[in-house]
Amino acid sequence: MTYLVEEHKNQGNHLFTFKDLKNIDINAAHRVKAEIKGYMDNHDNHVIIDLDGIEFIDSTGFGALISILKTCKEKDKKLVLINVKSEILELMDLMQLLQVFDVKESLQDGIEFVKA
Repeated sequence: MTYLVEEHKNQGNHLFTFKDLKNIDINAAHRVKAEIKGYMDNHDNHVIIDLDGIEFIDSTGFGALISILKTCKEKDKKLVLINVKSEILELMDLMQLLQVFDVKESLQDGIEFVKA
């Protein structure tokens, strides 16, 4: 099976990027959630999810991200989304998800956030 998510270590944090994926929708959300949670089961680090290249997230995709956030909170770890396209930010604002997720512009901003 090919993986949709690539995991990288960055200053003691998990950085997740997406490989050949443009939409986190009903077709990909379950796998994205399972892959990220699989890494999280074996490690105890803060999580940075890089959404660079992601053009659309539907309700199942946001549900997967909320599930990942819940797992982070249970482990007393932070989750931050970085490089989020303006169209997705607008959708998150409409869905009032900007009050739920921490969103930063860049990897450096994300690293500084999880260190705080």
